[in-house]
Amino acid sequence: MGNNVLKYATITIVVVLCILQHYVVSRFALFGAFADVVTVYIVFSAVRYGQKPGMTYGFLSGLVTGVLGGNLGVETLTKTIEGFIAGYFFIPEGSHASASQKKRMYYKAALLSSLAGRTVYALMINVLSLPVPWHIAYSIGLATLFTFTLAVVAYQLFFKKILLSK
Repeated sequence: MGNNVLKYATITIVVVLCILQHYVVSRFALFGAFADVVTVYIVFSAVRYGQKPGMTYGFLSGLVTGVLGGNLGVETLTKTIEGFIAGYFFIPEGSHASASQKKRMYYKAALLSSLAGRTVYALMINVLSLPVPWHIAYSIGLATLFTFTLAVVAYQLFFKKILLSK
């Protein structure tokens, strides 16, 4: 019963974050790049629960953001890839990793999954119709930087205690 409650709570959080991402966070774009709250949560879920749950929540969030934004296939693909990559940094229950090792695992997962997701997205959609080098710099570089900064803040404010308690 407790496991089902956790799943429903996580699904609810994912849907709320997708709505928040689409209607609030994406409005704070700089050259078409913005932080991705959903990616940060997918990374946390994958690091906390494993690769399969990370991919599942990535797929679900991709469906929701795709429906909201009109890019169903692209969003679903990128968010699933983000969950897959972040899952490589899974910290198992009872891990003997130190606090700094767990922090580094989370940061690596956030950086690499955001970079991969934004790269796939940028290769498929050029929202500003920019020349390719500028498009890559803005869509991948800035978005990854914003998302990673958000991931660091989220870790310090919310995820640190949860990941260290494992």
